[in-house]
Amino acid sequence: MMALVRGMPIWLAVFVVAMMAMNLGGFLLFDHDEGAFSEATRGMFERGDFITTWLNDRVRFDKPILIYWLQAASVSLFGTEVWAFRLPSVLAGIGWVIGIYAFARHYISQNSAIAAALIATSALGINMISHVATADALLNCLLSGTLLAIYHYSQTPSERTLFLVYALMGLGLLTKGPVAVAIPLLAAVPFYLSMKKQQALMNALLFFPGWGLLLAIAAPWYIAEYLAQGQDFIDGFFLKHNVNRFNNAMEGHDGGFLFYPLVLPFLLAPFGALLLRSLSSAKSALTGDPLNRFLWIWFLVVLVLFSLASTKLPHYILYGCTPLVLLMARYRYQLANRWFAVLFPVLFFGLFTAFPLLIPTIKAGLTNPIEIATADRAAVYINTDFAILAALAGAVAIALVLWKRLPVWQGLVATAVVQALFVWHVFVPAFSEAQQRPVWEAAQFMRTLGQPVVTQSIDTPSFNVYLDKVTPRRALKPGEIGYGRVDRIKNLDSYQLLFESGPIVIIRRPLTEEAKP
Repeated sequence: MMALVRGMPIWLAVFVVAMMAMNLGGFLLFDHDEGAFSEATRGMFERGDFITTWLNDRVRFDKPILIYWLQAASVSLFGTEVWAFRLPSVLAGIGWVIGIYAFARHYISQNSAIAAALIATSALGINMISHVATADALLNCLLSGTLLAIYHYSQTPSERTLFLVYALMGLGLLTKGPVAVAIPLLAAVPFYLSMKKQQALMNALLFFPGWGLLLAIAAPWYIAEYLAQGQDFIDGFFLKHNVNRFNNAMEGHDGGFLFYPLVLPFLLAPFGALLLRSLSSAKSALTGDPLNRFLWIWFLVVLVLFSLASTKLPHYILYGCTPLVLLMARYRYQLANRWFAVLFPVLFFGLFTAFPLLIPTIKAGLTNPIEIATADRAAVYINTDFAILAALAGAVAIALVLWKRLPVWQGLVATAVVQALFVWHVFVPAFSEAQQRPVWEAAQFMRTLGQPVVTQSIDTPSFNVYLDKVTPRRALKPGEIGYGRVDRIKNLDSYQLLFESGPIVIIRRPLTEEAKP
């Protein structure tokens, strides 16, 4: 690690840590992703099973084990605090930026390395994914390291570099599965062939000690999980969460072929203009610049692969954002038009300024009762004061971009700091309160009550995290207490209502059918 950060200014290291960890514990866990990862981790301690992850009585085959082990290490040191579940993602985000910095310092320049680190740390999507308790920041860190090492091998072949490539792919297999091998191979093969490095490519692909290292890292858990769960593991993990996710739009996450090109400028906010300006570097990729060629092949492989996939989530394109960060840093001075640069910050803060006015329109299009209840609560937190703060932040951002004493790209970095302060100290806490506060309050009520509770037709695993206990999912027996959603409990008036907050209720089934609240 020390070798990677050699030459990094102390102020830059402090900036990276501060941005990645900003207000880390200042908002509740979001269901379903954060809640699911966190509860699966917490449940390993309660069950004493550190091979298979569960959500209540259901095996969770969504992701391999590494992120859960890292979260388990964190909560074993710091307890089941929300920030402790997120800490591995923060560290992965920091490692991701350090890798970008070290690579840019070696292959571009020290100043470009600093610029790349600043852009990577403060770009909205990269910063956000490093704040949440999921596997995505870790996978991005490992994928980025793998591909940057692949390029390094093309310039300076060594077995040491190959061992690093295969070790990182092995860890990636333990983080999210086959994608950690597929993307590096899909990018490496066309690049090496286009550079007429067929022999180096064959040497790397047939480096059997590397494949052995990969298997030594990843295979033990896959074998152990298969022995524990059998064919269900094959069907649940490989077929459902890998093959089917590519072939079918899971959980309604679909979109057209232009989904990612439209999302990218906002995912890399506030650097949308810099991203568009750096597209001109594609010409040099065609005419022989090996670094630009590699970066463009890497990005296009990710773009085409996930544009073809049926399931589309915005954060998938982050797998291809590292090369874009490096290109933006390399060509940062090509963005000279301040009015063009300010366009995306204006759109970003303009949207949030108008957000309180948009809530009624958004609510009118909702049909899910819990989403409607969230919209009602959101109106309490995302109000006039929220709009004023968004407008003030936007005004500061515009002034920073237009300030002629700063190069345009530095003005965008300063804007990104304002953006992060608004996102993590204003918007995310407000949205968290609107969506997640009833779940937290219900868990605190049950902790005070000190009695067993059974989950009723609801999927908010963060409830278990706050309660620090598995809650069985089944119908209530007479006298039992249940946690559920008001719209999903039939004949609610036949139960004793113990607690209600938003759409969340705690109920008790009477001991006899004749008993009334």
